[in-house]
Amino acid sequence: MGLEVRRTFTVALIAVATIGMSQAVPPGFRIDIDTVVEGPVRPGSAARVALKVTLAEGFHVQSNQPRDPTLIATVLGVEPPPGVRAIEVVFPKTVDFAQQGSSQPLAVFEREFLIGAQFQIDPRQPPGDVVIPGRLRYQACADKVCFRPMTADVSWTIRVVPKSDRAPAAHVDVFRQIAFGRGTPPPGLPPPSAASVSS
Repeated sequence: MGLEVRRTFTVALIAVATIGMSQAVPPGFRIDIDTVVEGPVRPGSAARVALKVTLAEGFHVQSNQPRDPTLIATVLGVEPPPGVRAIEVVFPKTVDFAQQGSSQPLAVFEREFLIGAQFQIDPRQPPGDVVIPGRLRYQACADKVCFRPMTADVSWTIRVVPKSDRAPAAHVDVFRQIAFGRGTPPPGLPPPSAASVSS
């Protein structure tokens, strides 16, 4: 029906530790990333998308604003095509994590979390599919050690419909969890890491 596009990217990683008390590397690190589109949009309206990120048990990633300046922030960069303007990226609330050897709790995202993004569609945008590339950069950690930053390439396909068409919303349960209107303007795409996953 063209109501939404949902893609899943999975990466299993073996990373070299860059900070922490131990050089021990876990058997593997898994991250699942679902891309979610709220639904079709009309020209001149806002389009909302999301990433649903799921981490393996026992891992977390640094937040978009880590308290420790030596840690690497989670960043979602986007590269809108002509006719689309990026408005904001919205990260979830952080969780305090008491990492061994750290003087203060780390501000992290754990297990499963949502990142939202909002775009403005030009009033003159013709009907059809619009693909918006993005790249997620994150630094994963276990309880005692953090690993080198990784990147994952993602994309959302938004269906632009004629102004006379209906544009029903989908995935209401996902988008009501995201505090749209409280985000920050997104950066461009961060550089890809040496080990990355793409579509």
